[in-house]
Amino acid sequence: MARDKLVCFSPTGEKLAHSGLDGILRIWNTVSGVLEHEYQPAEHLTATTSCIRYSPHTPKNNKGQKNDDTNKNSLIAMGTLAGTIILYSPEKREVIATLEHGSPNAVLDIAWGGPRRLFSIGDDNIVVEWDIVTGKKILSSPVSGGTSLCYIDKKTLVVGHRSIEVVSLLKNESRVKVKRKFTGHMSLITQLLSICPEEGSPRYFLSSSEDDRYFYAWDLQKEDAEPVGSFMVNETILSVAAGEMKESTVLMAAVTSRGVLVLFRQHLNGNVKRQAVKSIGKLKISAKSKSKPSPIPIVSAFFCNDSTSHITIAYGSSSVLKFEKLSVEEILAQKEIVRKDPNETSVTETSLIKTVTPKVTKRATIVSHYTSLSQSENKRKLGDEDGAAALPMEERLNTLVLDTPTVQGEIPKADNLTQLLLQGLHSKDKRLLSCVFDRRDQNLINNTVRRLPIQAVVPLIEHLQTLVMGKGHKQFGYVTWIRAVLYYHMSHLSTIPNRMELMRPFFSASASKLSTLIQVMQLHARLDLMLNHVATRHQEEKQAEIEPDAMLVYRDDSSDDEDNMLDNVLGVSESEDQWDEMSDYGEVNGHSDADSDMEADDNVSAVKRKLEEEQVVLDSDSEEEEDSEESEDENEIEIDDSDDD
Repeated sequence: MARDKLVCFSPTGEKLAHSGLDGILRIWNTVSGVLEHEYQPAEHLTATTSCIRYSPHTPKNNKGQKNDDTNKNSLIAMGTLAGTIILYSPEKREVIATLEHGSPNAVLDIAWGGPRRLFSIGDDNIVVEWDIVTGKKILSSPVSGGTSLCYIDKKTLVVGHRSIEVVSLLKNESRVKVKRKFTGHMSLITQLLSICPEEGSPRYFLSSSEDDRYFYAWDLQKEDAEPVGSFMVNETILSVAAGEMKESTVLMAAVTSRGVLVLFRQHLNGNVKRQAVKSIGKLKISAKSKSKPSPIPIVSAFFCNDSTSHITIAYGSSSVLKFEKLSVEEILAQKEIVRKDPNETSVTETSLIKTVTPKVTKRATIVSHYTSLSQSENKRKLGDEDGAAALPMEERLNTLVLDTPTVQGEIPKADNLTQLLLQGLHSKDKRLLSCVFDRRDQNLINNTVRRLPIQAVVPLIEHLQTLVMGKGHKQFGYVTWIRAVLYYHMSHLSTIPNRMELMRPFFSASASKLSTLIQVMQLHARLDLMLNHVATRHQEEKQAEIEPDAMLVYRDDSSDDEDNMLDNVLGVSESEDQWDEMSDYGEVNGHSDADSDMEADDNVSAVKRKLEEEQVVLDSDSEEEEDSEESEDENEIEIDDSDDD
């Protein structure tokens, strides 16, 4: 979406239309410098404006009658990224028609071909010609590629992508035919502008592209594919303007991305060597300042085509613009002028009219890109005396559904929530605002705040002040909203003079919370220890209930008897006091720990030898007893034998 396509002058230069990043169309009066009104499309959140163009003349009405005053009934065609074209009347402040270019293909550029003809091209590379009176499609044909359009005459149209194609309009066959090609630019072309001659159809046109420091002039009557003029600008070009050709000489102006106006004057037939043409002058605008002058960017320029060759210059920001008419001689004489910064203008000096949401009249039509519908088929039922169209019951119920089902993995959208927040801030409905601020999804909050216009940032902060200063556990959610506002709108808040007063309640609230932070952390640690201790006891009791008692306990006494016998033999006990006394006694007698260990080993060996000797004695006694028993048995046997004899 090129910035130069969002600014356009009316055919007479008395009006300027500008669509900002907030989606609001602002209509300025360049003569009085007053912002006449603002128009915010109902679909501005989902259908971002991509290009706008003023109509050259007033189209005829349904009866075929043309209004004599062409300036009072001009139209503005607004292309959107959603693939729709809105025809808006700034004088009547209403939508005349809505054309469907083919969703979801975005409309990249629009070109008027007369009072009732409109050309559009989308990212589907299809060129469509519309009859805006009947709302019907006249022609629809694909092209090799295109991002910009330029109308030449009834049979010729120029389409630019990187290369430039001149196509013929074959209405009988409902298609276009490529007549010739030009080399074009290395990057995408952002603007194509025809140079109006004194008589007849245009012969020359200009082209500029993004991130390019040259713009070129092309001749439709020459067979050469190279440009007839190359104009060098030392900065990136934002937009190009051209005056009416007089005596084969044309005045051109380029507005750079830094807000500088660069002037050129060239006789297009005289550049035989095709060298880069240098500028004849530059114009800068600076703001009054005590220290160092700050630059004021020039937004756009328009050639008035009068006898003195005046140029209308628009400068300032997107929300506040100023206009000044200067002659070429004045620009060449003054390379820099000092003016008052438009952003510092007081509210009393600026006459603003509130934003207008136009009524959709019964003559409004919605025409498809592929199937043309008659005007009677698209009429809506009238539901009030003012003639405003009432939606059918099905569409009313669909608009009430806020939580629409989304595909898994899809990024959540905050269009409905942003609109709900804006309505709540405007009406100061606490119930509506509470419904918005109760959301806790971080992505949803970020998307909502990011889509919020800058005019609603201060009211949002003021409402958050009242919420944060209150009591309750919901303050954590409000902190998330405050953090999102500071993250996405810090640049705007830094420009507000009373920013310290806006932030002071948040500072005081955070300071009061930090004063008790240490005590709260200590209490939290103690409670944590107590809870862990209680949980451990419960766990032990539960474990004890689970483990059963032993049914049998066995104790081996043999090891204890051997230990007691060893103690009796050595004359020592297992008590630590006796061991300490023995160690002390050894140290007093000059014995070291090593000697004590050796003595203990000797004692153990002696005990073992003694036990072995006793065991041998016991074994010998048992053998003698067995021998005596055997001898007794033999004697008994002999006695028995003798008795038998």
